[in-house]
Amino acid sequence: MKRLPLTMRSHHVRRLTRAAAEAAPREACGVLLGETIHRERLVRRLTVARNLSPAPRRFFLDPAHLLRQEEAVAARELEILGVWHSHLGAPARPSHLDLEGTPSTWIQLITRMDDGVVTDLRAWETVEGQVQETRVFVDDDLHDSSADGRPHAHAWSGAVAGWAGPNGGLQA
Repeated sequence: MKRLPLTMRSHHVRRLTRAAAEAAPREACGVLLGETIHRERLVRRLTVARNLSPAPRRFFLDPAHLLRQEEAVAARELEILGVWHSHLGAPARPSHLDLEGTPSTWIQLITRMDDGVVTDLRAWETVEGQVQETRVFVDDDLHDSSADGRPHAHAWSGAVAGWAGPNGGLQA
């Protein structure tokens, strides 16, 4: 089974940055909705869900939110690609509990937040029973294609955005 990259728009990164900063010191979480086209998983919608975990460094995605997303994907002919969540000052790698609580067919997109800034963004999937990293691309022009029909993709690297708080706004 070949790993497929995950492509999303910069507004998705800004949205998860804001949610993660506002949820701190707790983890933020949500769902990735999209489709698989041209050997890539394209995020069309990134949702923000309530984290019902009582532990500050764990997430438990609100089941009612997940049910609403399952209904939405059926109506829009999309699929649930996976979940995203934040790690505050910890590596953007899924923990044992992260993996136990998520279907193995779903992507785990994890953002590391340090002092309100996204310092790492990584996607993980389970391939043949092994957790492996898959590439993440940020591309604001997902409708344009290259000569071979693949969307143009630009690799994400470094800090993309920081959230200064409810009154400060986004700093890109």
